[in-house]
Amino acid sequence: MSFKKGLFLGTILGGTAAFAAYHSLDEEKQYELRNTVLDAVEDAKDRAFDYAYYAADSFADAKDSANYRVNSYKDSFDDVSEKVSNKLLDLKEDLSDLQTYLNLIPVPKTPEQDLEKDKESDDITLDMDDAFSTENDNDNRIVEKTTEEHRD
Repeated sequence: MSFKKGLFLGTILGGTAAFAAYHSLDEEKQYELRNTVLDAVEDAKDRAFDYAYYAADSFADAKDSANYRVNSYKDSFDDVSEKVSNKLLDLKEDLSDLQTYLNLIPVPKTPEQDLEKDKESDDITLDMDDAFSTENDNDNRIVEKTTEEHRD
């Protein structure tokens, strides 16, 4: 016999036996048994409702706790995001300053120019022909004017 058939047969036989036992009792015992069963069913319903309310309260508490943690993490993430954004802006400004500085430095265009620049010295060299040429006769007047202005 399979499990389902045995369970079905047990239910039928048990129900029939309970029905026969109930009707074999006198009216007063039937009334007591009925009240006892109804009280047990009422207690079971009350407990089921209590457990349902406990579960609902626990679920609401867990939901509130989760929302609090999510909001806390969201605030932390917003703070970190703002700090990273500020750091990126600072870095962008620094890179802009560096690029401006690098654009001011002349860069040799060819390797030959680079070698010539290395060979150049920082000394001032004057060609005597250029220094005493007739084109530079007006230079003395400029020097005299500036020295007179500073003396005053």
